Amino acid sequence: MKKIVVLLIALATSTVLVACNNHNDHSANGTKKETQPVKATLIAPEEAKIGDKIELKITLTQNSKTITSVKDVAFEIKNNDTDTDQMITARLKNHSYVASYEAKNAGKYKITAHVSTKSGEHIMPNTAMTVADSSTNSEHAERKDHEAATEEHEHHHDVTITYNHQRTATKDKEMTFNVSLKYDGKALSSANVRYQVLPQFDGGHPTWITLKEASKGTYEGKHTFTHAGKYQLKLHVENNEGLHAHEVKDFIVRE
Repeated sequence: MKKIVVLLIALATSTVLVACNNHNDHSANGTKKETQPVKATLIAPEEAKIGDKIELKITLTQNSKTITSVKDVAFEIKNNDTDTDQMITARLKNHSYVASYEAKNAGKYKITAHVSTKSGEHIMPNTAMTVADSSTNSEHAERKDHEAATEEHEHHHDVTITYNHQRTATKDKEMTFNVSLKYDGKALSSANVRYQVLPQFDGGHPTWITLKEASKGTYEGKHTFTHAGKYQLKLHVENNEGLHAHEVKDFIVRE
């Protein structure tokens, strides 16, 4: 009889312990908060005029709280009409990341914020902005007509690009880029030549490679890729006479 009583007490105690453990497990699961992705609010004016100083601002939140500690933040400002762009590094100000930009050319712009978090996320919100000429409508129309005529004249000429380098590279190994340029059949000298590096994977940062003239019509530059993956290289060729040619090629960086 005593053995039976002891056995019943032991079973009852075990049942209570299991119930308590289950209760604690449910409580822990119920109070555990799931980490939400970082959300970004990009603020830029929809319209501006040439000469305006524009403030670009992005605010980051996670789990409804403002965050001010990320790896880096930059604004990419592209003028779709002139097919030119630039990157501006943002600074932290009043719990937001901000940068100033002076509008120097009219056109329709695309503004993209590049945010890299410490956890490896890469966020790229974007917005549109139109910059108008501050001159009168007649002057604006006359200038546009002149630009159109100039552009048409430029397109009558051909820039021949010869790529003297491979279309692949190895991660963390310096590579030399070399291109030869001809304009109307003659070596193109004293040009501004740059590669715009456009990663085609999450977490990649657009950057620029400047190519210097090594010999008449031949330009050279070096770059080390720190991430493997697929890229697009956009070659920009400009000079002081208003020439602006560009060409895009796929590029692979291997481990």
